[in-house]
Amino acid sequence: MFDSDEFISIFLSEANEIVEGLENDLVLLEDNKSDEDLLNKIFRSAHTLKSSAGTVGFATMSDLNHVAENLLEKVRSGKLDVTPQMITVLLEFLDTVKLMLQNIVDGKSETEGVNNIDSLKAKIKAIADGNDVSKAVAPEPKSEEPKTTEEVKGEKTENRSDSSGGNNSFHIDMGFKATIFDNGIDPLMFLNDLRAIGSISNLKIECNSLPTILNLEDPYICYTQFSLDFTTNALEEQVQNIFLFVIDDNDINIIGIKDDDADNKDTQDKTAAKPAEEVKEETTKPEEKQKAETTAPAAKPKAAAKVQAPSTVRVDTRKLDSLMNLIGELVIAQSRIMQLTQSLDIDNGLKEAVSSMDRTSRQIQEEVMNIRMMPVGPIFTQFHRYVRDLNLELNKEVKLVLKGETTEIDKNMLEQLSDPLKHIIRNSMDHGIEKTKEERIARGKPEFGTITMSAAHQEGHVVIEVSDDGNGLNKERIFNKAVEKGLLSKDGKYSDIEIYRTIFSPGLSTAEKITDISGRGVGMDVVRANVEKMKGKIEIKSTEGQGSTFIIKLPLTLAIIEGITFALGKQIYIMPLISIIEQIKVKNEQVKPFEGKGEMIKIRDEYLPLIRLHKVFEIDTQVDNIDDGIVVVVEAGYRKCAIFVDELLDQQQVVIKSLDSAFSKHAGIAGGTILGDGRIALIIDIQGLVNMSLQGKINNGVK
Repeated sequence: MFDSDEFISIFLSEANEIVEGLENDLVLLEDNKSDEDLLNKIFRSAHTLKSSAGTVGFATMSDLNHVAENLLEKVRSGKLDVTPQMITVLLEFLDTVKLMLQNIVDGKSETEGVNNIDSLKAKIKAIADGNDVSKAVAPEPKSEEPKTTEEVKGEKTENRSDSSGGNNSFHIDMGFKATIFDNGIDPLMFLNDLRAIGSISNLKIECNSLPTILNLEDPYICYTQFSLDFTTNALEEQVQNIFLFVIDDNDINIIGIKDDDADNKDTQDKTAAKPAEEVKEETTKPEEKQKAETTAPAAKPKAAAKVQAPSTVRVDTRKLDSLMNLIGELVIAQSRIMQLTQSLDIDNGLKEAVSSMDRTSRQIQEEVMNIRMMPVGPIFTQFHRYVRDLNLELNKEVKLVLKGETTEIDKNMLEQLSDPLKHIIRNSMDHGIEKTKEERIARGKPEFGTITMSAAHQEGHVVIEVSDDGNGLNKERIFNKAVEKGLLSKDGKYSDIEIYRTIFSPGLSTAEKITDISGRGVGMDVVRANVEKMKGKIEIKSTEGQGSTFIIKLPLTLAIIEGITFALGKQIYIMPLISIIEQIKVKNEQVKPFEGKGEMIKIRDEYLPLIRLHKVFEIDTQVDNIDDGIVVVVEAGYRKCAIFVDELLDQQQVVIKSLDSAFSKHAGIAGGTILGDGRIALIIDIQGLVNMSLQGKINNGVK
């Protein structure tokens, strides 16, 4: 076992990326069977995963990948066609690799609790041999009794029977660059790969450049080179594929040896073993010598076209978070310096220098933010597999269309997107898309359903939409369920949006029966909770019989927010801009007490709970009369409230700072920040305030 934690950590990171990419590519291959570029990409990914696993010592995973790679090679060479059954088994193979990777992360053996390896190999081999998977049987455990030489030879012959093309011989020179270990590649793995498909002879290791142990300064420099003769039943292309990822950057020569060359070589080897006097008696005929000279070595195989890969460095996100905090401190300090220089009568040159420094520090802040930003594509593409699995389970045919995959969002938010999107897709697949093709055709729609996921930047936010072309929401059924749950009044008048919003309430489901997919009244409330946790909002648009669209609006990052600063007594607070609907001046007569539980304020024929923020935070203020202050209408979780404050000051971006544990649980406070003048400002938790108001915990002193 490879015992370097650093290399295993790198392997795990790369392996998870490869598996995610393979999963998506295999699903795409099912609908694009003739896409050679996609097939080659899948093969290269499987080969990389196999080689990397073998390099760090995970032999079982490497062996399992080798079996899958053999199947993909047959597809790539045109010997097998892509079938749904093949894709299903290969996806099962990836699920098994995921379990093995998770075992490694948990510090367990790679095979602990993974019981399907032998049966999975049997299935993959059955497909590769053109046999029925249902009849594939895992091999029985082999006897521990020693085998005869004849038995071992027979096994070797049988193991290589899959390869075709006759008995091929090659001479291979392997010259590796000194820094090859930096790429996580061990040259010995190429020898192991060669032994897996053939026989190595005349192996020579050149280590003249190897320094003495006392002069060995860097153990990660490759000093050794190899040359060998290789005999195999495999085709030359299969031999070249072993070196697919190093042939461009290293000195790899694969020289095909014809049968007569091999015979001459055997003769030379035998001649070398004869007594000297016998050798003297044998002479080489001129025509034979000429023939040997004209048997030119095969040209070096044409290397794959080089692709300029981006130069990247893997960085722990915790380091980025720490850097972001330091940049925030720098921007705050710089703002303070700017204010001081503006208030002092100092040299213009100094003012220009400070102004230049201010621009630079803010550019640094933007660059660090950009480093944290990642495209939504990796999250989107993982749902190809999810939709395929649901198709099989629901006996439907639904295609997933992706748009705007390059739209970027903060990495921390990206990781939280997967769960709500999964619930929305599940809802669209089960409730949205019609149950039968006939039903869709009768409505004039294509026989297959379509779910479209898109992302775009709009007004400083990321807007993600998930739409389907199915039934649309049944407004009447949702309304009846909402009335039954006490969410709406039977005699009330509600807009379509207000009725649709109730599906995000816990326990509300319109499913006719409970299934493994939906019907238990859970899922959509989780979507709302997760979106609100990311300081976002979700809306629904629907047309019955045509389809529905779920619209998620999120900030670009959770590290910086756009906010409105406002005064409350002598204190400054910040309210997130995304939660604000409007700011208005109101009159005393618009305020009414509500059953001794607080106050309501009438704004445009709508009564909203009124929160006098100075009462909640117990702050002394001279602005106690509604006429003298300003009311901010906010929304959280589709509930509106009116917040009364002294005055609004400015709109600005602020870096969010987490509060000490003594303050972090204070109701109505989400965090804090430091303003340009050095003062601390608390950030209002709109959701917390709205919840307190709805629970009757805010009465504004009304008795």
